[in-house]
Amino acid sequence: MDIDETAVSKSGGFLRRRWWWLKALTERLIDSIVEFAHKVEKLGKDDPRRIVHSIKVGLTLSLVSLLYYIRPIYGGFGSSTMWAIITVVVVFEYSVGATLGKGFNRALATFFAGALGFGVHHLATLAGDKGEPARL
Repeated sequence: MDIDETAVSKSGGFLRRRWWWLKALTERLIDSIVEFAHKVEKLGKDDPRRIVHSIKVGLTLSLVSLLYYIRPIYGGFGSSTMWAIITVVVVFEYSVGATLGKGFNRALATFFAGALGFGVHHLATLAGDKGEPARL
């Protein structure tokens, strides 16, 4: 529903214009929520496993976060511990094979990133204490 702003500005004062603006904003918000609900309904009809999976992941994240904030795990490590737990949830897929494949890929990438870090550290120690610009 489009509102003719010139008619509103001529027919009333500041409060009336704000009322029409707020009404239009509310209608757009309600339309967006209804459109989102229709998309979720279509997704649920197409593949209900995705909806169940999203509920499981949301519930898991909520429970793990709640447990962590009630009694922090490994207090000596600080807030970095929470990222290790969240990483496990990120790997979740709605099939076991996909979860195993994604977990294997993440483990392999972590191993290669660690090896690359050690290699760069070794090169940095070979270069010495003082760095010099490269001369071409």
